[in-house]
Order: sequence, then structure tokens, then C-alpha cells
Amino acid sequence: MDTETLIQYKAWFSNYVKTFYYTNEKDQKNIELKEIHSMHVYENMTNIAQGVFDTDDEINTASAVGLLHDVGRFPQYAKYKTFKDAVSVNHGVLGAEVLAQDGVLRELSPALRDIILHSVKYHNAYKIPSGLTPETLVYLKMVRDADKLDIWRVFTEEIFTQSKTDRPSAVMLGFPVTEDYSKKILKAVYSLKLAKLADVKCENDFKLLQLTWIFDLNFKKSFSILLERNYIDTMVDTLPDNPELNGLRQVLKDYCSLQINRDSGKTNV
Repeated sequence: MDTETLIQYKAWFSNYVKTFYYTNEKDQKNIELKEIHSMHVYENMTNIAQGVFDTDDEINTASAVGLLHDVGRFPQYAKYKTFKDAVSVNHGVLGAEVLAQDGVLRELSPALRDIILHSVKYHNAYKIPSGLTPETLVYLKMVRDADKLDIWRVFTEEIFTQSKTDRPSAVMLGFPVTEDYSKKILKAVYSLKLAKLADVKCENDFKLLQLTWIFDLNFKKSFSILLERNYIDTMVDTLPDNPELNGLRQVLKDYCSLQINRDSGKTNV
């Protein structure tokens, strides 16, 4: 993808999001949250791609995937007033449908179109489906990393530092704020395994779930960014202060360091 095409997509995205703007503060705050998030994922994708790809066209394609990955969030919120896929619609699938139905990618080659559509469609999947091309897999894994990195930014820099009443209303998916947490999800973190959203019962569970996303990162650069931005300490600091939870810090940091110091290739796959 050349630079001119990427610029066109940035203009399209900006105009598209504006069609979902609200005059009331509550709804507009939720839309702005996802608009700003998309731009940060765009930047994360560019950052990661520069360490993986050799050409500007490949880097531009990665940047476009980051920019467009969450286009489904805007019609999702407009119709359902929530970002919880389980009670509304799969926003990755919806985003791919928006891009296809609106002909946003019509100027691209079929192969490049498929890369972007599949990356958008599956960026939020619990597991990556089989049958994708090797080229698509690289971009898909990259956007999954870039997305997680900015979700951690959103929660550590914006959400967890605000009072409950000041947060964008849809961001916590309706989970109650308590001092409790699930032993099942905590065990997943210590076992270096992904936790499941279906097991989340409260806000602390949701925080622990986010920490297990570390085990789904793919690129060394992603682990480096995670440590550089100190997201692990910041997330753990928002949890109840006890040895069981504080012990997560070193486990997670050691895991990241191990992935960064691996000898083979630019990715962990």
C-alpha cells in the first residue's frame, strides 16, 4: 500500500467516525474513546511493523490495519449502546462487513484486501482461526498485539485513574466494582494461560483477564513496549494489596524478558 492510499484511509476513517458523533456527553465520550484508541493502535502498528518489514508499502499496510481494526465499534455502539460483544454483535466481524459493504478497500488488490479484511475480522478472536495465509497471519498477529498495548494504555492512564462516574460508561462492560477476585482467573495468570471473558464476574477479574493477554503477544517489540510503558506494575497496583496478587509482577516481567531474549526470529511464533 502506498502512502497516498494510507492518507485516503485516514481521511475516510475521520469522516466515518464523525457520522457517529453525539451531542450528549455520555455517548460522545464513548465514541471518542474508540476514535482515540484507533489512532493509538495505528501508531503501535507502525512502531511494531518498522521492526518486522523491509518496505514502506508493508509498513503502510500494517498502519492501515491498525487504523481500521475497530470500525465496527461505532455502529455497534450506535445500535446497542455497549461495547460488550456477547450482548450485542462481534465488532470484528461487523468491522469487516462495513469495509466490504462500503467498498472502502476497492482500489486494493484482492490479496491485500483479504489481508486487511481478515485482520479486522479476527483481531478480537479468542484464538486465531486456521486456514489464513502466512502473509495475513503476520498482520493479524501484529494488530492483536497493537490493540492489546493500547487497551492497557487506556485502562492504566485513563480508566483506572478516574472515578467510576467520570469513566466512559461502556468501557467496563458493566462489571461491578468489588474487592473480590476469581481464583480461577488468578490461577490462569500464574499458569501463563489466557483467561476467558465468560469467567469474569467483577472489575478485578477483568483486570486479571487483561494481564493474561500478555501470553498472547507475538512480537518481541510488543513485549519491549509493554515493559517500557510499565503497564504491568500499573495494572497490579490497581488490584487489592496482598501477596497473592503482588506476586504477579515478577512472574509477568520474567515471562516478558524470556520472550524478548529468545534467539529465534523477530516474532515468537
